[in-house]
Amino acid sequence: MSGFQVYNSAGALTIDSDNRAVVMSTVKAMGTLTDTGYYQIASAFGNGSTLGYLSTSFFPVTGLRWFQLQTNGKYCFPGASLYEAGSGRFMLSSNTTALTSGYLDVFNASGQLVWTAASAGTMPRIRDFFTVPVSHDLSTALTLTTDFADPWICISQCPGNMSDDGDVVGYSGILIRRNSSTSFTLQYVNKNQKPFHTAMGNSGVQIALATFTGY
Repeated sequence: MSGFQVYNSAGALTIDSDNRAVVMSTVKAMGTLTDTGYYQIASAFGNGSTLGYLSTSFFPVTGLRWFQLQTNGKYCFPGASLYEAGSGRFMLSSNTTALTSGYLDVFNASGQLVWTAASAGTMPRIRDFFTVPVSHDLSTALTLTTDFADPWICISQCPGNMSDDGDVVGYSGILIRRNSSTSFTLQYVNKNQKPFHTAMGNSGVQIALATFTGY
């Protein structure tokens, strides 16, 4: 049935028969970081000396990536795959992982199963957003309060880039620091790359925050 949609109490679309649901596939520990402190990154949180790279091929090619910052005072540069050691864990979700049919099944117009209550417990539940107002230039750090504790941050939505031609180093993107379980500070940093409004436009920024059943 094409055109079937369900909205939550906040007016957000949660089930859409034209789009296959994303489900959890893997919870993954950070593991050992490499090249910690190799790049100096000026920010309100530090100079980058504690940031290191995830292992090569840490993430799969496809799917959404989520990160749960678990330690107060720790920060990350997720778009550039730079993190502080032991600061959190990852959730990898996919729209290719098989759904389990059985209860309240929703099919698309082609007869493919796109949502089912039997698999709903493995799906990310978007409960809030990091929202940067249109009027705010995120080069100035912004502290936000979440509606629930210990959110999983959709880092697939976090821009970030490091460039190094052997002579000149550049970077740009959003850094995130955990202040407490419900307080986080975001800042956009750049050097030899585009500033915030040039890179991101003037539409503001929203980054999804989710919970996963049992995690």
